[in-house]
Amino acid sequence: MPNSLTIFDLDDTLLNGDTMALWHQFLVDQDLIDNGEEFLDMDRQFDEQYRSGSMDINAFLQFSLAPLGQLSADQVDQLVQQFIDEQIKFRLYPQAKRLIENLKENHHHLLVISATVDFIVRPVAKLFGISNVIAVNIARQQGSYTPRAIGTPSFREGKVVRLQQWLTTQSWQPDVLRFYSDSINDLPLLEQVDEPYVVNPHGTLLSIAQRRSWPVIEWQQAKAS
Repeated sequence: MPNSLTIFDLDDTLLNGDTMALWHQFLVDQDLIDNGEEFLDMDRQFDEQYRSGSMDINAFLQFSLAPLGQLSADQVDQLVQQFIDEQIKFRLYPQAKRLIENLKENHHHLLVISATVDFIVRPVAKLFGISNVIAVNIARQQGSYTPRAIGTPSFREGKVVRLQQWLTTQSWQPDVLRFYSDSINDLPLLEQVDEPYVVNPHGTLLSIAQRRSWPVIEWQQAKAS
């Protein structure tokens, strides 16, 4: 078994889309958000901040998760499964699925690391057959999800911190670390690993990848039949 770890970002890396933006639209469509248009407009503002690398993750969590306080965690988890069935499964990149299947056949260790909340990341990672997940862990109170993260959010430099914490709990240090990501926010981790791969990059990340001769990969969603 190779003593290496292959790590994948989730949104716009393994699938075509941002799961949190799609989740917010799903909640509005389910009539679970008051003032839905205002909510989606605020979501777009956060998305612009994310893509520019300036988003405050804690402010985003407060915005995103506060509306879920009216629901139990079990109710949210049921909605997440409906959301994945309706909005996520068809967005998976087939090229990513083939790569992961090949890596699994060759007994590689795999991990998904994401700045998305854990109750969404884990079931989506399961679609790829990946059980090792680092995501933003959300606190619960009285049976409901709160807008608070537990520990360090896995965002920007936080991904480096959380990965090292995870490796420590595994009592393991791989000889080779690989990381696939589309996002400029993941530059801190891309710079830390032995083999960085950028997926469908744009703007600043594409320029950095070209300047540093990092492999650039283009993955596409399967066309509807």
